[in-house]
Amino acid sequence: MSARSSQKPAQAQQPLAAATPEKSQRKNKHASPTLSPESPTVGTAKRSRSTDASQATSLMWFRTDLRVFDNEALSKACAAGRPVVALFVIAKGEWKHHDFAPIKVDFVLRNLRTLAQSLAKLNIPLVVRTADAVKDVRPVVLDVVSQIGAKKVFWNKELEIDESRRDARIAEDLTAAGVTVSVNNSQMVVLPDLVFTKDRSPYTVYTPYKNCWISVVDASPNLLDLIPVPDPVAAALPEIVANYAKEHSEIPDALDEFPMPDELRKRAHAEWPAGERVAHERLVTFLEQRGARYKDERDFPAKPSTSRLSTYQASGVISSKLCVRLAWEANHKRLATGQPGLVHWISEVVWREFYRYILVKFPRVCMNKPFKLETDRVAWSYDKEKFESWCEGKTGYPIVDAAMRQLNTTGWMHNRLRMIAASFLTKDLLIDWRWGEKYFMQNLIDGDFASNNGGWQWTASTGTDSQPYFRIFNPLLQSEKFDPEGVLIREFVPELAGLSNDVIHEPSRKLSSKQLARIGYPEPMVDHGAARNKCIAEFKRASGK
Repeated sequence: MSARSSQKPAQAQQPLAAATPEKSQRKNKHASPTLSPESPTVGTAKRSRSTDASQATSLMWFRTDLRVFDNEALSKACAAGRPVVALFVIAKGEWKHHDFAPIKVDFVLRNLRTLAQSLAKLNIPLVVRTADAVKDVRPVVLDVVSQIGAKKVFWNKELEIDESRRDARIAEDLTAAGVTVSVNNSQMVVLPDLVFTKDRSPYTVYTPYKNCWISVVDASPNLLDLIPVPDPVAAALPEIVANYAKEHSEIPDALDEFPMPDELRKRAHAEWPAGERVAHERLVTFLEQRGARYKDERDFPAKPSTSRLSTYQASGVISSKLCVRLAWEANHKRLATGQPGLVHWISEVVWREFYRYILVKFPRVCMNKPFKLETDRVAWSYDKEKFESWCEGKTGYPIVDAAMRQLNTTGWMHNRLRMIAASFLTKDLLIDWRWGEKYFMQNLIDGDFASNNGGWQWTASTGTDSQPYFRIFNPLLQSEKFDPEGVLIREFVPELAGLSNDVIHEPSRKLSSKQLARIGYPEPMVDHGAARNKCIAEFKRASGK
């Protein structure tokens, strides 16, 4: 099979440290608004009426690609020979509908500020508009196109089904109005249609997908070519457009619809600084200092062994292509062989690609459906009281409680803990995985639909390439293996901090009910062995085995 890349080859041989923005250069049914002058618009600014081709502008619509480096749509917009205006829509209705966490919204707003600064150096103003309801995004975008007299609109493709349908409708409206639309790739290294089985059907298992993915990149290494920061736009904006952009440049500090505790905000700002430069520096530091140890240490949540780049990837502050490219270079231009730590980390980035591939090829996973449709016959529990105990980290299983309290306290959770917590909810409590999926999205700073949905369905044994239903995480064994000294438990479950290592993983085994009550820790919600047997029996019944 062949692979192609629409990116420009750009300094493919540059060293790791050169890949920074500064260094590289310096389900909805909506109405159908039109772009005719007589049509109502959402905005209040004076409409730009100029039809002179020399005065026409290009619009770059940013979404989950908050960066100027390795941004295909931005590069093409700047190369079009027209003045460029950038747009970001604060889509409050969409974000609520898709369960954006307040901490993620805060992160997006902070990155908008750094993006606006980077764009200003390119002579591109950032217009910021707000869409209160899901249906408002289309008319807002169409209104901005009309206001600035845009003749070309550029954006990078979003892969989820709601976003794909929205973009298709907007593209139809723009095309009908004589506006050229350029849809580009920003989220994936290898586009879904380049990876397929021998009979040209989509992959449903990760390892064969990964092997094909690697063969595509090995055959066409230009897929890893990075797109540099564009040169500053030479064409000046018409005065009326420049004034419009200035009137709509304010980026709010916070949104009332997404309230966030001050302590969490302060912590998030310290742990997750905004900006491409930060993301790129973290990537380089990880590869140089921890990449070699990644395979051996990645599952120990108390160790600083992971890249912690998922937050930046989820909002498009850094591209997957840059992540793979620099790891590939650090591994002497190898993807599948070489340094085990780097090879394994590359495979984790490919997992992100795989889950995006799945939602494109099997869009039902975007519609609240399991990948394995037969698992909808499982008689899930909807016990709200037990669910709340899990959410609050009060299950009586210290490693599960530490995981949930890490999430609630920091807005982030280590991947091993995500699997442990998800397994407990879906297998020990037999609660519908969709409840857990939603709760994670509502609280994670790195909330990403494809990865979150894929991870939950993997753990719940409802998804593609998922763990077999009879393989169920034992929380005690997981705790003893991956947090042997109880470091994470002591940090996030402080009432257990004084217990010895042989007690802290399962205090109910050594302490009486009165002793547990005295330190303020609950007894286990369920017996793991009995819960495991019940879960297996239910999956067997649902599958007819």
